[in-house]
Amino acid sequence: MSYEKLFTPVTMRGITAPNRVHRTSMVSGLATEDGFVTDELIKRYEREAKGGTGTIVVEAAVVLASASPYNLRISDDRFLPGITDLVKKMREANPDVKIGVQIMQHLKLSKTGWRQKVEDFKKEDLPKIVENHVEGVKRVIKAGFDFVEIHMAHAYALSSFLSLANKRTDEYGGKQLANRMRLPIEVYQAVRKEVGENFPVGIRINGEDFCIPGSTVLQSSQIAKKFAELGADYISVSAGSRFEDAPVPEKDHPYDPMSGYSGHRMSPEFWMPDGTHVHLSEAIKKTVNEAGYTTPVIIAGKIRDPKHAEEILASGKADMIGLCRALLADPDWTVKAKEGRDKEIVKCAACNWCLEADARYEQVKCSRYPEGYTSAPDPWLPNMARPAQFPAE
Repeated sequence: MSYEKLFTPVTMRGITAPNRVHRTSMVSGLATEDGFVTDELIKRYEREAKGGTGTIVVEAAVVLASASPYNLRISDDRFLPGITDLVKKMREANPDVKIGVQIMQHLKLSKTGWRQKVEDFKKEDLPKIVENHVEGVKRVIKAGFDFVEIHMAHAYALSSFLSLANKRTDEYGGKQLANRMRLPIEVYQAVRKEVGENFPVGIRINGEDFCIPGSTVLQSSQIAKKFAELGADYISVSAGSRFEDAPVPEKDHPYDPMSGYSGHRMSPEFWMPDGTHVHLSEAIKKTVNEAGYTTPVIIAGKIRDPKHAEEILASGKADMIGLCRALLADPDWTVKAKEGRDKEIVKCAACNWCLEADARYEQVKCSRYPEGYTSAPDPWLPNMARPAQFPAE
């Protein structure tokens, strides 16, 4: 089958990706404990670059100068040589792929069960959050990335300002959406000023928080429209992974935003339907387009089959297809689809074995890899893979 929509190039502020397959950010656990690039991390992204994906967003790079075990960091010039080498090796593996990095500031956690909330920030602390992102994006440019993505989804700082769960009583919170958007807009505008008008800046937001209290697609559609107005080069739609419905952790364990219902909704499991979040991108895209903007909207969430991806694009429910677990399971997903080798795709089982490893601060691998592999073998075919933990259908 020919996937015409999927393999149509897409241009964003001067860069052109060869197709509309977009690798969304996913923690690998392959950085060192203090956030430096390793050979295994480079190997993972070289392998994914070879697979023909149009755009790859390297895992979230933390802009906050504090402990964040095994997360890639971009908070200091010490991290720059490794990140620069990562981009170089990916580009050597595939000169056509467009390489971005997600920058984010997390909310602090402790094993006592304490977790930082947006209400904990003093007003005089907020300019520092803006500064953290600006300093991070300076290194993004020096490292040679093609674009940057500001993380405004899930349980991190900016998403928590955007969420209805934000209970601040000043002009940075409360029931008024304009107040909750204030800090994320300040970050976006400062980043845009730093990178200039010729460097693409995308954002990732929650289409729905899937918790009480939390934002719904009604708010996220307006958020997307505002960032389209401000000139964001794409809007990547995710969902869930909030602290508000996470169960109380065991003693000496921090809160895990992946542990509640909203966490399961972020990465839909095998019992959930494929394309679980497509209704969110459809509503957001409709709002953005009706306002007169053509900003690409990216959707992710259990899209495992090229035919399904093509149908989403052909029906106008999204402009690009975000794949994460599907590309962890088979980084050659894109090239196999392009060459009509759909039956050779090693299909993600949506077992979330990878995410459970992340929650334990372990290396994130696919349950279908052979024993001892931290990246997919090359070549990689279904008859080489471990059996799926759950039915693939």
